[in-house]
Amino acid sequence: MNGYDEKEYIKQLQTYLYYLSLKNKALPSIAADGIYGDETRDAVIAYQKMRGLPVTGVADQVCWDAVKYDYDALMGGCSDPLPLYVFPGRGYVVKVGEHSETVYILQSVLRCLDAEYGFGDDIKVTGTYSNNDAEAVKKIQSVHG
Repeated sequence: MNGYDEKEYIKQLQTYLYYLSLKNKALPSIAADGIYGDETRDAVIAYQKMRGLPVTGVADQVCWDAVKYDYDALMGGCSDPLPLYVFPGRGYVVKVGEHSETVYILQSVLRCLDAEYGFGDDIKVTGTYSNNDAEAVKKIQSVHG
């Protein structure tokens, strides 16, 4: 089940139905508790009626896909994250003294990795690639090859 247990799928369904209920008063508002009880069944029935699906009270694949489609449309189609590509291209090398948005992101990542690698206060998020930044990157590269 892609690392999810049944309770997580139910919570996800409940969350989608909750947000859909904010825009459509025909759908009852439900809590995302991970329990497929009477409230969830009633919300699924109301959704199935609204969409002209077979009214079973069970969120089968057809119902799930319809709920997900409507939720994505409501949220602007942005429920699935997209990768963020921050380097200009393969083989791009940041040089000491370079000032760029890429360096801001790199320094932010280095700050997050401080707990594991112990860079201390050497890493400052300035947008300018420093010798300390270069040493931190070398330290990570030496550990991970």
